[in-house]
Amino acid sequence: MRARIGLLCVACSLAGCHSATRDFQSPVEVPSNWTREQEGPALPDRWWTAFGDPSLDRLIDTALDGNFNLRMAWDRLSQARAIARRDGADVSPTLDLTGGVGRSRNQSTSGTTYTTDWDLGLLASYEVDLWGRVRSTRDAALLDAMTAEEDVHAATISLAAEIANRWLEYAEQSQRIEVLKRQRRNNEDVLEIITAQFRAGQVHAEDVLRQQNLVESVLGDLALAQRQSETIRLQLLILLGLSPDAVLPVGNATLIDLPPFPDIGIPSTLLQQRPDVRSAYRTVQAADRRTAAAIADRYPTISLSASIGTSGNRVGDLFDNWVANLAGNLTQPLLDGGRREAEVDRTLAITSEAINSYAQTVLTALSEVETALAQERQQVLYVQSIDRQFKTAQKVVERVRDSYLGGQSEFLNVLDAQTTVQQLELQRLEAQRVLIGYRVDLCRALAGRWAVPAPEPALFIDVNDAQRTPGNNASNDADPGASP
Repeated sequence: MRARIGLLCVACSLAGCHSATRDFQSPVEVPSNWTREQEGPALPDRWWTAFGDPSLDRLIDTALDGNFNLRMAWDRLSQARAIARRDGADVSPTLDLTGGVGRSRNQSTSGTTYTTDWDLGLLASYEVDLWGRVRSTRDAALLDAMTAEEDVHAATISLAAEIANRWLEYAEQSQRIEVLKRQRRNNEDVLEIITAQFRAGQVHAEDVLRQQNLVESVLGDLALAQRQSETIRLQLLILLGLSPDAVLPVGNATLIDLPPFPDIGIPSTLLQQRPDVRSAYRTVQAADRRTAAAIADRYPTISLSASIGTSGNRVGDLFDNWVANLAGNLTQPLLDGGRREAEVDRTLAITSEAINSYAQTVLTALSEVETALAQERQQVLYVQSIDRQFKTAQKVVERVRDSYLGGQSEFLNVLDAQTTVQQLELQRLEAQRVLIGYRVDLCRALAGRWAVPAPEPALFIDVNDAQRTPGNNASNDADPGASP
């Protein structure tokens, strides 16, 4: 049975929209359960705290305050709210104060005379919104603001997940560097032993060369790991909103243990709490309101106006004579070349596009959870397989080394076994990082909203700069890369 979007309408709690919004049939059938059901602890709103890594907590808190992409999302929300207030102002009457003074020169046979005219008045106007065009336009703007708010929360979730993944990669590279340094020392120790045996005539020269090549191979991998670690560090600094020459505000990075599997709930709950789904739903409702406004624009409009004013030749005479006026106007579109009809068709097409976009967002949300579940399930098996291979490879090294020392095996067998152990040790680090990364993906797919304080807007150092004309603004020729 197809899930009704009306449930999402209740869940979204579209506070502030007073005109009726229409329900629509979802193009997507929402399953009742996930392919994997497992009881576990509830996922906290700030989901990354479930990983129990204070360094990760500090990084994400810093990024939520300093990331400039997130700050731009907040700015877009402020713009949308301002537009909603602007469009909502048309629902209320307008009242303007008018005033003026004029001086006229009259030339006649009797001479030249001058006359000064003063006037003062109030002008009120109001559109009677019989067909709901003004209210629909206002509600569409309110829904746009709500969409922008959901987009801020979606950007917050994405930023937290990106920080978590970059931090995991940084931790993997940090541990990889330590493992490679230990492997280098071990290989250099073996090289010293092999070299001494070669000088004593106990081994061949190719054995020494093979071991030297292994040492160089580890040195090359170490250089790559250090390069990758520095690249990730710079990426983290940019995500935190810090300059590339800054220092990460955390200590050493190590891969954390995988936390307990969380309670993933049911699909319908996911669709109610995910900001991107809520944003897509409100986009549909905003498009529907604009369609209603386009339809109402084809009907007559009634506007009322009232004015009261006074005039005089002197300021003291202004309040002696008053003139009041009340008028009503009816406007019915007759011929417009099909413009209004075309606008209705356009808004209907936009609404259809929004519904299809909503359906795609729902499918993506469901797929992200199922994908993360399947990936983690298979990655656990992969990590377990690597653990078993590593233990077996260690036993092989011991057996082959004993056989080599007993003269029953060649050094090449020892070298192959040693290389296998070292590669598996590095593969284990990568596999563990990928496993935790899949859990991050799952948390990101399940995450909902949480309270995030809005940052202060970016302003000029001198608030009067905005009032200067371009020709008088001394900062126009300043270096855009210079520090303020």
